Amino acid sequence: MKKPLVAAALAAVALSPLAAHAQATTAPTSAAATKPAVGAKVYGPQGAEVGTVEKVDPANVVVNTGTKRATLPLAAFGNNDKGLLISMSRDQLNAAVAAAEAQTSSALQAALVVDAAVKSKDGAMIGTVQKIDGDNITIALADGNPVTVTKQYLMMAPTGGLALTMNAAEFKSAVAAATQSGATAPAGADAQANTNAQAAATEEPAAD
Repeated sequence: MKKPLVAAALAAVALSPLAAHAQATTAPTSAAATKPAVGAKVYGPQGAEVGTVEKVDPANVVVNTGTKRATLPLAAFGNNDKGLLISMSRDQLNAAVAAAEAQTSSALQAALVVDAAVKSKDGAMIGTVQKIDGDNITIALADGNPVTVTKQYLMMAPTGGLALTMNAAEFKSAVAAATQSGATAPAGADAQANTNAQAAATEEPAAD
């Protein structure tokens, strides 16, 4: 019997394990404020470029510094004559993201134990951790079938405990694709989501 190894999540949620929430104070504002837009440059308090806006949603903005991705609240952005302004330099923002990543990684490592409950990103119960083999985490699903995901697709839920970086519907789709796929790849292969945001998958032999 084989169990599916879900090797990639949807492209739309690929930022989740990477974009840390950095703490930032509110930036100065101008009378004619410009809302952040994808592709816009972001500057620090001394006028040096910090990064580029990569994603915008109603509450947050993802800024790519070239080395890190930071998710900042809209309130952290102001304007000056150059454009978008935040209260941190590139180095300060990179350091804040690195600190957030380290804290999250430590919490995830502590929570990642056999029998720990795993939920979807939108809070649905997925199953429990059955086996931990390096970066490959086998989850016993609620229906009893085992599925293996790579550690990068697990995160800490806002309410505590383990969660996937996918919502329940996305995970169900990924598992279905993995089950139907006849392709094989090493368990540690670094798969990429395709341009259609379809979940990629492979299989590995089940443990005896």
